[in-house]
Amino acid sequence: MKITLNKLFFLFLAINSLTVVAQETFSDNFSSVSYANNNGSQNWSSNWVEYNDNNDPSSGYIRITGSELYFYYIWTENIRRSVDLSSYSSASLSFDWRTWSLESGETLAIEISSDGFSFTTLNTFSGSQSGTFDQDITAYMSNNTTIRFSKGNNDWSNSNDRAYIDNVTITTTSIPATDTDSDGIIDVVDLDDDNDGITDEEEYCTAIKASFLTSSDVGERSVVINHTDTGYLRIDFSSMDNSFQLDINGTTVHPSVLEFENGALDAGDEYFVFQSDGSFLNQPWVANSNGVPRLRLVVNEFGEIALYGSRNTSSTSLELMQAQGGTPFNTITWTPGNNNTFTLVNQQGPGPEGFTGELFASSICDTDGDGISNHLDLDSDNDGLFDLMESGALDQTGVADMNNDGIIDGATSGSGANGLFDLIEDNDTDYALFSYVILDSDADGNYDSFALDADGDGCYDTREAGYTDGNNDGILGPTPVTIDSNGLVTSGSDGYSVPADNDSNVTYDYREAGSAPTIISQPVNTTTCPGCTTNISTTVTADTFQWQYYNGATWSDLSDSAIYSGTTTNTLTITNPTPSEHNTQFRLITSNNAFVCGATTSDTATLLLRVNTVVTNRRITFRVNKN
Repeated sequence: MKITLNKLFFLFLAINSLTVVAQETFSDNFSSVSYANNNGSQNWSSNWVEYNDNNDPSSGYIRITGSELYFYYIWTENIRRSVDLSSYSSASLSFDWRTWSLESGETLAIEISSDGFSFTTLNTFSGSQSGTFDQDITAYMSNNTTIRFSKGNNDWSNSNDRAYIDNVTITTTSIPATDTDSDGIIDVVDLDDDNDGITDEEEYCTAIKASFLTSSDVGERSVVINHTDTGYLRIDFSSMDNSFQLDINGTTVHPSVLEFENGALDAGDEYFVFQSDGSFLNQPWVANSNGVPRLRLVVNEFGEIALYGSRNTSSTSLELMQAQGGTPFNTITWTPGNNNTFTLVNQQGPGPEGFTGELFASSICDTDGDGISNHLDLDSDNDGLFDLMESGALDQTGVADMNNDGIIDGATSGSGANGLFDLIEDNDTDYALFSYVILDSDADGNYDSFALDADGDGCYDTREAGYTDGNNDGILGPTPVTIDSNGLVTSGSDGYSVPADNDSNVTYDYREAGSAPTIISQPVNTTTCPGCTTNISTTVTADTFQWQYYNGATWSDLSDSAIYSGTTTNTLTITNPTPSEHNTQFRLITSNNAFVCGATTSDTATLLLRVNTVVTNRRITFRVNKN
């Protein structure tokens, strides 16, 4: 598939080498009367801090008692604690709570802030109840994520108005900071993890594409799409009329319906705006003039969701978007190895409804089955040709692999913030805009780096490149195949050198479809006499010619010597044959330089000899047979 996507959300992992997602906790179970408890696997970055109270965990309107955080008679008092979540990929907050005698309008609020100053209320608790709170707080992760407990509405009017909090826990997940190609960009944000010139996204497999609904004033409509073993999903909307919602395996991508047009908010909708400045997308129902989508929604292999938009119809880039109220996206659970169902709903509006664009779904890909996923494999099909070579990136000015390791020279210092080598992209954004076209020599939709016969001519790339493949299976060397940690074949006797260009036309033979010659006219039996000269010829266009003769047991090559000449042309000349050449069989072997997998053999032609006519003086004519 030839599309470009944001690597931050597109990292796929080989099935038998899945990256383990680390989990850490920041917790306080209030087991001791202290605001400095650290009962999780990691420490909070601050202690609990009271405001408008005495900041004493053993006394005051807020304090620790009975292994719980205790609140009573709250007016302006509040308590907060901070944690550094900047290195994690997701986080959730949970705690146990119970309330007692909180009258109407009296609530305890849990609030959160990403900067320690501006707080958002996540929930409130009232009455005389108990329960467990658990919510995703990924949208608020920063180096100063702060949670706060305070009154939610009215002052608590009586001294018996109480609330209790216990087991406050922030659970985080993180992806190990692996940097496979050592370019300084960790794999989770690196568009090209192995620096082979092909983005990781382009190295995914088993993709589907589906088109959407055209605009029409017919009310709410939906599209249901199924795909097996999905690990990544991308939807590109070229236009959007009214709001939409996407359900994946029974979970919506967001708690609210996604609305983009200012002034069109309906019940259950939430505005989605640009994260950087909170502005709206301009005219989402009008397609861009330059092919950049109006909206792009991406779900990565961990089920995390990101939304991008282009500001106006002439935008050349996509920018991150978020819910106006800061409500985070849900997390999706993929169904590996089985069916995943996507239900895309376009809500009814006052005018036309519909959306245009495409859905792209894919899964983990290991083309050669060697246990190394394509995005980490420098030879994804084990044919002895580097993916870098087969991508065509080496044909671009300034791109080289002088040390012949399958990695772009200088990529570790010249790949910019997105991990893709600068000289093969148009900019350094979090989604790729290639400045070259990845090679698909036979235009079958399968890149050369994943095809054993890149030019589709029936001749494996290994042979056309000039490498050894004794069992002719298209894989370098014999079986069983052994590989190194980069996916390169180590059991072959050669490979990974400059591939052959036998016809010297500056196109490697494995990229150039070839064929064996076609003989237009075959050689025919020829009669001549001892001491005479004759020719045996064919009509054929070919690069090489070799005449052979049959010695009674095998066919042997002829050379220009004695009575033979033109033995490497399409015409064999026989001069002054002797009676011993009578009934000798000849044939021509022809081939083309750029096609090493086959030659064409002509029909057999037989040389017949007879002596000249003898005339006696008695006018009687005799024909004398050989010998």
